[in-house]
Amino acid sequence: MASEATTQVFDVITRPAKWLFFAGSGRFSAILVLLAALLLQIYDPPFLSNFRDRVFDYYQQSLPRIATEPRPVVVIDIDENSLLNLGQWPWPRSYLAQLVTNATQKGAAVIGFDILFAEADRLSPDKVSQSIPGLSDELKAQLATLPSFDHIFATEIAASRVVLGISVSPEIDGANNYGMDRVPSFAALGKDPKPFLKTFPALIGNIEILDKAAAGRGMVSLDQDFDGIVRRVPLANKVGDKIIPTLALDMLRVATGRNVVIQTNDNGIVGFKIAGTLVPTDTKGRIWIKYSEFDPEQYISALDVINDTVDPARLAGKMVLVGTSATGLKDLRASPLTSNLPGVEMHLQLLENIWTQSYMFRPEYVALFEWIGTLLTGLTLIILVPLAGARMTLGLLLLVGTIAVSSSAYFFIYHSVLIDVTYTLFASTLIYITLVYATYLSTEQERTRIRTAFALYLSPELVNRLSASPESLVLGGEEKEMTFLFCDIRGFTLISESYKNDPQGLTHLINRFLTPMTGEILDRNGTIDKYMGDSIMAFWNAPIDNPMHPKDAADTALQMIPQLSKLNAELKIEAVAEDRIFKPLRVGIGLNTGSCIVGNLGSEQRFDYSVLGDPVNLASRLEGQTKDYGFSIIIGENTAQSLGGYAMIELDLIAVKGKQDAVRIFGLLGDQEHCDNQKFADAKKLIDEFLGLYRTRQWVEALELTKAMQESNPRLSTFAEMYKTRIDEFILSPPPADWDGVYRATKK
Repeated sequence: MASEATTQVFDVITRPAKWLFFAGSGRFSAILVLLAALLLQIYDPPFLSNFRDRVFDYYQQSLPRIATEPRPVVVIDIDENSLLNLGQWPWPRSYLAQLVTNATQKGAAVIGFDILFAEADRLSPDKVSQSIPGLSDELKAQLATLPSFDHIFATEIAASRVVLGISVSPEIDGANNYGMDRVPSFAALGKDPKPFLKTFPALIGNIEILDKAAAGRGMVSLDQDFDGIVRRVPLANKVGDKIIPTLALDMLRVATGRNVVIQTNDNGIVGFKIAGTLVPTDTKGRIWIKYSEFDPEQYISALDVINDTVDPARLAGKMVLVGTSATGLKDLRASPLTSNLPGVEMHLQLLENIWTQSYMFRPEYVALFEWIGTLLTGLTLIILVPLAGARMTLGLLLLVGTIAVSSSAYFFIYHSVLIDVTYTLFASTLIYITLVYATYLSTEQERTRIRTAFALYLSPELVNRLSASPESLVLGGEEKEMTFLFCDIRGFTLISESYKNDPQGLTHLINRFLTPMTGEILDRNGTIDKYMGDSIMAFWNAPIDNPMHPKDAADTALQMIPQLSKLNAELKIEAVAEDRIFKPLRVGIGLNTGSCIVGNLGSEQRFDYSVLGDPVNLASRLEGQTKDYGFSIIIGENTAQSLGGYAMIELDLIAVKGKQDAVRIFGLLGDQEHCDNQKFADAKKLIDEFLGLYRTRQWVEALELTKAMQESNPRLSTFAEMYKTRIDEFILSPPPADWDGVYRATKK
């Protein structure tokens, strides 16, 4: 019979595992997570690219570009001081003509305006004469003969190398398309680059007299991401069928005197060749700006240039940008390093990136490598986690993460290549968590199956009885007076959580607990009724008669406590050796004696040798009360009456949850020898005196004794606090006049 039961248990446990190993180990769920992650990586939705941009921002914040000296670019800044001294913007263009003249004379290699001149100068003499009422016709005619400021400005532009700013426009309304026919053509190496460039319907250019005089023209428009940060700048866009260069690109063309070549392949734009040097971009012709820290020393006040008080060395041989940092002119932008930068700073950074070849780039194949990295890391975890376990594979995941992050940092620091490993690490971590959780869930399910299967195990006494009299294998039972024991680990849920990555360790722990507890039961003629996870139910006086069953049950309960202390000492040593937190095991034990039905209970298809009756339920309820009363062993009144001379203390008169009748309960502290212990005698006297006051409604005096309990014996703190809370409630809401001292429990 036992052999058959063991075989049935094995089948119950292993049968699901044989066909659910793959799914049960979490691999199926992990594969679904991996597929979703790979598809998301291919689709690359905005939130994912935005997160990646933030990662690259962190790269730049951690290691911004170190500007090389001498710096090739300076800015003539229309700053607050210039506006204060020369008047509000826009200035007469004669001022700008003087600015160009002085900058050119001091050796500026090329001058680029981050400004549009889409309308004639309203401050020119001929325009002023039309806007001032009351002027005589003669005075108007004299003013009209003076040269316009636009003409003066154009003359100086023509005498220098000046690139004017233009702006692409997303709308036709308000655009003028001035100077589009004078935008220089690009040479193409490979496929036609136009399909890969961002297209706009129109542009806003400069008035003809200025545009004709300029050596070049380029976009001052800056693409900013949803968060307002300028990270990538297109080196060219397309208006209609015309390729429009950015301001920096055309300044370099004018400075070098060489045409720009756009290099393409089947996937898109590879980069722009300037004076034989390839500037790599993404397939849309955009370049990642590698920012250096903002340096106000690169900014020269326009007032100083116009007044010709600037040191010539600051302009000689430099590429010069003309822009504004004045807050009121609202040309402010944000970079990964700093918010509220002058917009002209982005052009300065772009020019320096290209000139010193210190730009960042992210080749298209990097995205493929990142995708392959996610695939391989995910598959490795899916294969290894169920086989090698969570702890070992966690180390592998940390190792892979360290290598990935280090590699990404290496390529950024030494090659300015942008590689995002955060998505791969996030996806891998999610897969790892899925697998570990599935393993934990499988362990819990396995534990449930084991609990069910344990019901097939038979006690040794019952096996002997069935062997001697097989005819007893029929349904039915007999009424006998018996003693019942329930033992349960306190806080087992928290303990099991610490073993969620080590289910075998949890099983081993339960076995180490159950083995000595079971030994104590069997050594004193007890019968194991069942194991319920971390709980034991046992009884005495069946199937073998035992007239000393209350004493044997009490001795068993008392011996369980030192056995538990011994086990905790071993567990503490192991925890220290393994450098993990030690969580001691604590138990609650309930004992009760009474008449029950014992025998083969169940159905004709399957039955167990078990017990049925109200005293069994009461024993279980008493075990549940140990936590509230602070005593490890609580026994019922019938059991206490059979244990003359044992160290017991009356605790309460209680009607446990689910029962109307009250029972007197006792805390069992030791055998006859323990009665001579002075601490026990003092505690018993104090509690007996307290219960007398409590049951006669002397609340104030009883509360004073709860304090005395806590001061004299800290082990009574839980007991004292429980009664203190109860008395406080009775003071607020007194019990009825016919109260008999019974407390009705509200929980099991």
